[in-house]
Amino acid sequence: MEKFFPDTVFFYHFPVDSDGEKCYNAPMEQNRFLTKRECVKIFPAHEETDLKLISVGYNDFLYVKPQYFLRTQSQYTVHFVLNGRGTLNVESRSFAVEKHQIFLLDNKCKFSYYPDEKDPWEYIWFDFYGNFAPVYAAQCNFSARAPIAECAFPQKLESALFPLFSGNRDRPAASYFEFLSAFFLLMSSVAPEKNETAFFYQKSYIEEIKKFIELNCFSGDFSVEYLARAMHISHSHLCKIFKKSEGISVVSYVAELRLRKAAELLKKTGCSAREIAEMSGFGEYEYFLKSFKRRFGVTTGEYRAKQPL
Repeated sequence: MEKFFPDTVFFYHFPVDSDGEKCYNAPMEQNRFLTKRECVKIFPAHEETDLKLISVGYNDFLYVKPQYFLRTQSQYTVHFVLNGRGTLNVESRSFAVEKHQIFLLDNKCKFSYYPDEKDPWEYIWFDFYGNFAPVYAAQCNFSARAPIAECAFPQKLESALFPLFSGNRDRPAASYFEFLSAFFLLMSSVAPEKNETAFFYQKSYIEEIKKFIELNCFSGDFSVEYLARAMHISHSHLCKIFKKSEGISVVSYVAELRLRKAAELLKKTGCSAREIAEMSGFGEYEYFLKSFKRRFGVTTGEYRAKQPL
């Protein structure tokens, strides 16, 4: 075992030599992902509580001896099968797992898994834990009853993983955050698309929209189209969910904020009505005057005259 990167992150490689003993009689001409038996990278210096990668690794079961016994673990582990086939046992269920499938094990279930003798596995795995671990597993629809999913873009995922695991003495080791990025890419490859309507009805998202409006609506360049682009949502869907949540349209909400701003400026400053219209985000002065009178029942001059000295 050779330690290639002697720093705060440990990366162990187990090289394959030409005379290395194979566990199975799979043909050597089979295209393997790496020219290593296995490698493991450990992240000891990170103490995140929401989500933390403990370690990542690569195993080629042409050479690595499998473990057949049932066991449990204290972390979550997600595997991406690069080549070959194998069997996964979770509790009392047995599953066949093949190339370009992903399987996840949590910190509660009893499991065992091992490669097919004629076409042994080659896979990459991520060990992780934290408060978000069960949340992410659930969002990807993993469970003890359904621990396997199809990778939606295996070639893209392989292209992202290969440079992280193929380092050598002349190439700096990939960073923790590069591996974390690859982990999220792997999880996104099995996470189902959220229904846009269901997702954006969440109150927290509407609150984010309202905060963005309050920070930006007094600019003359602000518009509902600009808001929709900034929030990565279509104009029509934005209007629909905002009206459903708040009971008024986005346009009416923006107009109300601008008119309140104008009223405040009339009270506290000596600026002209035209200046206040511009400062409140109204691009058209005449429209501002009409809107103000309709909202407060008096003209801007009358409103200011009623304020105490």
